[in-house]
Amino acid sequence: MKKVFTLVCFIILLTFKGLYAAPDSSATGKIISYELKRSISSEQLKAFFKEHKIPKMFLAANRGVNIYEIIYTTGYHNDSIVRASGLLFSPVGERVDLPFMIYDHGTEFCNERPIDMLGEQSAALAFATSDYVVIYPDYVGKASGQDCNQLYLHAATEAGASVDMLRAVIDNKDTFGIKGMKQLFVTGYSQGGHAAMATHRLLQEQYSDRFKVTASSPMSGPYDMLMTVTEGRNKYYEYPGFLAYLFKAYFDVNNDTLGIHNVFAAPYNKKIPILLDGNYPVEEIGKVMPHVAFTSVSKEFYNEYETNPEMGFKKFLVDNSVYDWKPEAPMQLCYCNGDKQVTYKNSLKAYETMKKNGSKNVVLWRAGKKFNHVNCALFSIIYTKMFFDGYVHNRPGTRGPLFKRMILNIGKLAVKP
Repeated sequence: MKKVFTLVCFIILLTFKGLYAAPDSSATGKIISYELKRSISSEQLKAFFKEHKIPKMFLAANRGVNIYEIIYTTGYHNDSIVRASGLLFSPVGERVDLPFMIYDHGTEFCNERPIDMLGEQSAALAFATSDYVVIYPDYVGKASGQDCNQLYLHAATEAGASVDMLRAVIDNKDTFGIKGMKQLFVTGYSQGGHAAMATHRLLQEQYSDRFKVTASSPMSGPYDMLMTVTEGRNKYYEYPGFLAYLFKAYFDVNNDTLGIHNVFAAPYNKKIPILLDGNYPVEEIGKVMPHVAFTSVSKEFYNEYETNPEMGFKKFLVDNSVYDWKPEAPMQLCYCNGDKQVTYKNSLKAYETMKKNGSKNVVLWRAGKKFNHVNCALFSIIYTKMFFDGYVHNRPGTRGPLFKRMILNIGKLAVKP
């Protein structure tokens, strides 16, 4: 079943200003269309969790879940209004006010976003079947919102897409069988950790009169982007394509269509840019890009990065770092020491900076010592759910029953780093 709201959609292309400025909020957060994509019963979810060896103790299937795809309006970097998409995971059952959660997903290079209930979608399902209404934005330029370029790790559009989807759902809650919002949580992993921190900040700074964040749990995100790029620029990295996408975002924001070609030295200047159109996974980029990523850039770019503190790309990294502010709501920072994809130093830097800024409710939580980026995700998500559940069940500050934490610690021993 598909319903389409009538919407006068203003796509206003303004002269590029070089900096992000929030577009007219009366034109953003509006639903263009929605469609019920899948309805899953609690019995089907139980079978799904059992098939994927997810213990009932941690992720029980309490309710069925309806999955909607929502197309809505959000802002782009140049003040224009663009089309964005996302998934809504809505619990089926008695209509009462429920906790809402924004889940910002990790990096997806390909524009296509199937609904396969795997990976982070399974995490969204797990929260939804436990009575959370889950907002799962695709970010700008992805999935069904492809009328602009993806801006990788661009904090303003990540957060804007997340908050605008929340606004669109809340303003049309009856359409999705939702009574009201009891509490609001924000989380995300990897790029999603970066987006979640940016989203929490935007909600606090610009929407506090309407949306009060109950708690957030950014997980393993590159919060200090300048530190992340600088420390990794001359080291072996398994997924060098992340840097290529970061370059593309920088040049797109600066409206420089040739920049992505000029930043690379030959022969990479011919091979890499054509792989950044949203049709190729990170593995394909890794086949042509050296694993020591900065060996692919031109000498001019490399030398400027090393010597010029005012370099435009460095300023882009600083402007899109998200750790230097003072969260008012509780925040849990999940990380793993063995994470080679996103260094755990980001979480430590965020924690130390936020504490210096006067935050009293920011805590560090090590999900594992030796886990890699993928294995860290599973445990971080479970710890995040237990952290949020504490607030839902009026036990704020707790991290789940002691017995569950003991079982988790035992389970860690069976997982390879």
